[in-house]
Amino acid sequence: MKNELIDRVTSMCGEDSSVVIEALYNEGLLNNNFVRNYLIRCDFDVAIRQDNPELIKHIFIDISNKYNISFRQAQRIVYDHMKSKVSRIVNTI
Repeated sequence: MKNELIDRVTSMCGEDSSVVIEALYNEGLLNNNFVRNYLIRCDFDVAIRQDNPELIKHIFIDISNKYNISFRQAQRIVYDHMKSKVSRIVNTI
């Protein structure tokens, strides 16, 4: 997971960011569950944004296989984040 996170952050922020991610991991400041959940949400976002006629069910199956978690756990990670994100937007209006 660490390398995948480094690849994602480096593609967004540049090569220098890999050193920061390495330091955060070495200091124990990055929780593996939080990193995994972030990567799952990113994978879901990428799959949805593609012009892919794939059913959402298949996206969750792929995610659950990739991260070795249950189908339901993958759904909860994505949907709980979306629910909290929407409630923050609604409460600020």
